[in-house]
Amino acid sequence: MSASTSLAGRTAAQYVRMSTDYQQYSTENQRQGIADFAQREGITIVATYEDAGKSGVTLRRRPALVQLLHDVQTAVHSFSVVLVYDVSRWGRFQDVDEYAHYEYMCRQAGVQVVYCAEQFSWDGGATAALMKTIKRTMAGEYSRELSRKVFVGQCRLAERGFWQGAAPGYGLQRILVASDGTVKGPLRDREHKSIQTDRVIVTPGDEHEVALVRRIYDWYVLQGVGCRRIAGRLNGFGIYNGHGRSWNPQQITDILSNEKYVGTNIYARTSRKLDAGWHKKPSSEWTRAEDAFPALVDRATFDAAKSVRTGRTQNLSDDEILKRLGEFVKLAEVVTAKAIDATQTMPAGKTYSRRFGSIGNAYARVGYEPDCRGVGLEVSRTSRIALQECVEKTISALTAVGHRVEISMDETTIRVDDELVIRFAVRLILRYDRRGPRWRVRWPTYSSPDFLVILRQDSAFKIPLDFYVFPRGSLRPGYDFSLSIRNGSGGPFEVFRYPDESILLELSERSRMEAFDGR
Repeated sequence: MSASTSLAGRTAAQYVRMSTDYQQYSTENQRQGIADFAQREGITIVATYEDAGKSGVTLRRRPALVQLLHDVQTAVHSFSVVLVYDVSRWGRFQDVDEYAHYEYMCRQAGVQVVYCAEQFSWDGGATAALMKTIKRTMAGEYSRELSRKVFVGQCRLAERGFWQGAAPGYGLQRILVASDGTVKGPLRDREHKSIQTDRVIVTPGDEHEVALVRRIYDWYVLQGVGCRRIAGRLNGFGIYNGHGRSWNPQQITDILSNEKYVGTNIYARTSRKLDAGWHKKPSSEWTRAEDAFPALVDRATFDAAKSVRTGRTQNLSDDEILKRLGEFVKLAEVVTAKAIDATQTMPAGKTYSRRFGSIGNAYARVGYEPDCRGVGLEVSRTSRIALQECVEKTISALTAVGHRVEISMDETTIRVDDELVIRFAVRLILRYDRRGPRWRVRWPTYSSPDFLVILRQDSAFKIPLDFYVFPRGSLRPGYDFSLSIRNGSGGPFEVFRYPDESILLELSERSRMEAFDGR
C-alpha cells in the first residue's frame, strides 16, 4: 500500500467492531492487524473504541462509533487519525452516502480515516475514492444478501415444524432438541438456544393452562360468552395470564384466532429486514406448516370460533360500522377505544383502525372530534389541517418531478419510489410541568421511517413555524425529547431545522455516481 502522504509520527484512535461475522473479524484479529499497520507506518495508538456484538447496518445501537464521532467533533482531541481494519468494520450501511457522511464528519474536523487492510491508498485520490465507493456498495450488498439467506433458511425450518419465534404463547412451551432429535429440555421465557445446530419445537405446556385454553373456546363457542366477559370472568376468579397480570379482551381474541392452537406453525406474518420498520405481509406470503405440533383444540372448534368472530364484524360493511360508531359517540358519556371495546354491540376499536387506518380517521368520518389532552378542539382541528396540507404539498411537489408516491391509510406516512419512507407529525409548543413553553419529539417505536418530519406549530397563534427533518438514527427510539423554543436551544437538533418542506425534494433526488475520470 503506497501513499503520497506519510502518517509517521501521528497519533491515532482505533475503531473495532464485531457482530456475528466469521472469526477473521474478531476484535482480537482486528486489533492485531491495526497494530501491525501502525507499527509499520510509525503511528501511535492512543485510544480505542470498540463495538462488540453490534450490527453494522445502522449507527443506532453502536455507542462506541457514536462516541468516536462525538469526540472527533470536540474542540480538543488527542488523535488525528482513525484506524479501521477495513471498510466493512466501519459499517455495512445500506446507503453508500451514509458511509461517506460519517467519514466526512471526521475529515471536516481534521481527522483522517484510514482502512488498514484495504489495498487502496489513503491519500484521497480518485482511485482511492472509487475503490472505497465500490467497497462500501459491496459491504451493503453483503448485508442484504445475508439477510435474504437467513430469512429463507428460517422459512424452511418453519415449514419443517421448527419454531422460529420467541415465547409461543399461553398454554404452549418451547422444547430444545439436538440435531439428531434428542430432547434437551424446555426453554424458559427469554432463554435461547446456544448451539447453532440445535432446533426448537413447540408442545402443549402446563396442563392447567391447556385446560384453560379449551375452557375459553367452550365459553366462546358453546355458551356465547364474549371476549370481554371471558377476561372479566378469569380476572374475577383470580386467574392471571402467562405474564402474571390480569387478562384483557385482546389477549382472549388472540387465543381464539391464532392457528397455533390447532397445531399450525405460521411464520413471517410480519417482516423487518436490515433494521427497517416492521410491516405486515399478506397471508399469501406467510410460511405455514399444518400439524407441526400437537393441537390444544380440534379444527372444528377453532373454525366454529372463527365463524362466531367473523360474523360479528367482518360481515359488516364500512357504512354499517361507521353508523354504529356515529350512534355511539352521540350517546356515550366517555368516548375512547376502551369504551368501544366494552360495548357488546360495537366492533372492536382495532376493527376501526384496520378498516380506516386509525381510530381517529373513523372519528373524523362520523364528524366526531375527541379532546386532545387539554388542547382545544379548534387548535386540534387546525393542527390536523396543517399536517394534511403539508403532506399534500409534499406529494404534489414530488409527483411533479416524476417521483412515485404512496400514502398510508392514516395519511401521515408516504413512501417515495418504493424506497424512501417519510412520516409526518405536528408538535405544538405548550407548557409542560410548569416550565416555559417547550415542544417535544419522539422517534416512533412502532415504525422506523427513513425520515421523521415534524411540523412545529404555535398553539397560541395556530400557525406552522418551521420544519424539523430527522433522519433515522438521529433520535433515540422511545425517548421523549423536551426542547425549549429559545433560539439555538435545540443544540445538535438545530441542524435538522428547515424553513419549509422543500428540503424533502432534495433528499428524494437520485444522485449519479461520478465516473473514474471525475466526470
